[in-house]
Amino acid sequence: MSAARITIAEAVQMLADAFAEPADELAPERSRDDIGGWDSMGALMLMAELDERFGLQLDAEQSKAMRSVGDVLAYLRAHGVLDE
Repeated sequence: MSAARITIAEAVQMLADAFAEPADELAPERSRDDIGGWDSMGALMLMAELDERFGLQLDAEQSKAMRSVGDVLAYLRAHGVLDE
């Protein structure tokens, strides 16, 4: 794992970039079903970003298990990436 760490705001911006959604609309409780850009391409973009920036390699099952913005933040927190 990389030593890189990001703030919650930076993590939300990373999601906004991956899903082509405004960051201010990506609250932790937002579900992937409510985020138009969180489709298969958006999920691949997120997976690539996590690998490139932090060396975190999600498989398809892990990606599918993330059902909300909060789930992604929890994943980052669990892997020591989120700087709170």
